[in-house]
Amino acid sequence: MKTFLWKTFVKDYENYKDPEVRSAYTKLTGVLGVIVNSVLCIAKIVLGLVINSIAVVADGFHDFADSLAAVITLIASYMSRKPADKEHPYGHARIEYLASLLVSAIIFVVGYELMKTSIGKIIHPEPTTFSWLMVGFMVFAILLKGSQALFTIATGKHIKSLPVIAAGTDNRNDVITGIVIVIGMLLHHFAGLDLDGIMGCIVSLFIIYTGIHIIRETVNPLLGSPPDKETVEEMREIIMEQPEVLGAHDIIVYNYGPGRAYASFHAQVDSRSDLMAVHTVIDHIERQLKERMNIDAAGHVDPIVVDDPERDRVIEVLDKAIPGIDGVDSYHDVRVIPRKDHQHVIFDVVLRPEALTRKDEIADRLTEILEAEDEKYQVIINFDQAFV
Repeated sequence: MKTFLWKTFVKDYENYKDPEVRSAYTKLTGVLGVIVNSVLCIAKIVLGLVINSIAVVADGFHDFADSLAAVITLIASYMSRKPADKEHPYGHARIEYLASLLVSAIIFVVGYELMKTSIGKIIHPEPTTFSWLMVGFMVFAILLKGSQALFTIATGKHIKSLPVIAAGTDNRNDVITGIVIVIGMLLHHFAGLDLDGIMGCIVSLFIIYTGIHIIRETVNPLLGSPPDKETVEEMREIIMEQPEVLGAHDIIVYNYGPGRAYASFHAQVDSRSDLMAVHTVIDHIERQLKERMNIDAAGHVDPIVVDDPERDRVIEVLDKAIPGIDGVDSYHDVRVIPRKDHQHVIFDVVLRPEALTRKDEIADRLTEILEAEDEKYQVIINFDQAFV
């Protein structure tokens, strides 16, 4: 079903990394969210007032918040496509994150206000009216919201959009709150337990939790969350497609909003290669990353000496030593430079974030291992941070 909807409403749907196509996906989920949530909002508030159920009314206002969130997401999607200007040379794609923060604030306020109302009903209870029609409608709403949640989350993961995934997650939470409300209705009817105020509190807590969850998911990319491994591996595959490239490392991706990414990478090449030829290869890689992944990238060349027995000897030692050192992700750029009475052994070590404070300890350990291999080695280690 999801593929059918994508094909029907998204032009060139397979090219989802293109900003315009990506925007069409967002628009599809947004319009669907506005329609479904608006209908359910009106129905639940009206029927909730008829049977005097604060839990149902609270769920209706939750749908209202979802509908408002969908509208804001649509507006933000449109604004985020504005071209770069003098004040914003990297574009306006991060507007989507600001929109998510606004949505989360609205959801949080709605949850807080409904929580106060629900607590008031617990303190001053009022009788509710049981209706099988209402139970049937809530079951229908659960199925409808469940389908919307599955489609929205699948679309968000497909285009790698945090705001869309957040909207789908919120819809999934709506399904849980709907089930809670139905259980409360049945307990009231068959066991005489009036739990409407308590159920209203539970729904309100779900709403507040959703707001907090969206805040967390939105703040991470604003602060600088790492790129997903799939993106980095796809970049690595494109870089390594060129036979002149012997290795790739220091792949860093800078996120300036959905669909707007910049990156840098280091490509290892034979030190004997022609400089102009290598430059052409790097240019080709940069174009491929732009065309296939919509990433503006800048490449750096790392020349390495191949067929060097002394370098191979050092690599063999490091291959055995590195896996046993906690916090070390990898190493690269191994060079052995002969001097009159010693040899400089130079290489870069990539540390995971938790090991950044242990640089001296790790350097001493690797130096000890290499000097034990050959007392003429003088070890120089540069440290990098793993960003993935």
